[in-house]
Amino acid sequence: MHELSVVRALLTQLEPYQHKVITRIRIEVGTMSCVDGERLQFCFDMVKGEAGLCDAELIIDIVPARAECRDCGRYFAPSGPGDACDCGSYDYTLASGRQLLLTEIGFE
Repeated sequence: MHELSVVRALLTQLEPYQHKVITRIRIEVGTMSCVDGERLQFCFDMVKGEAGLCDAELIIDIVPARAECRDCGRYFAPSGPGDACDCGSYDYTLASGRQLLLTEIGFE
C-alpha cells in the first residue's frame, strides 16, 4: 500500500507548521496518479494522531484526466492508461490527471 508512503511524505511537508494547530489539509489527486483516494484517507486517519493532527481533516479533490491529442489537437478525457483519442490515436500528452499536490493548509 504505497498510500501510506504518500501520507508520510505529506506529513513531512507539514513539519514546518508544527507550532500551529492544523485543522484542514487539502490535496489534489489525479485520476491517473495511481493513488487511491479512499486508501489515502484510511492511511491518513490511521497516522494522524501520532503526527499531532488529531483534529485535522483531510480533503481530497479528485482531478480527472485530460489529454491533448498530438494528431488531431483535440482534448479528451481518458478513463485509464492506454485509452485512445476519438480519432484513434494513442499519441497524446496528459494535461492533467497525474498530479498529487498539497494545495491548502488550514489553521485554527
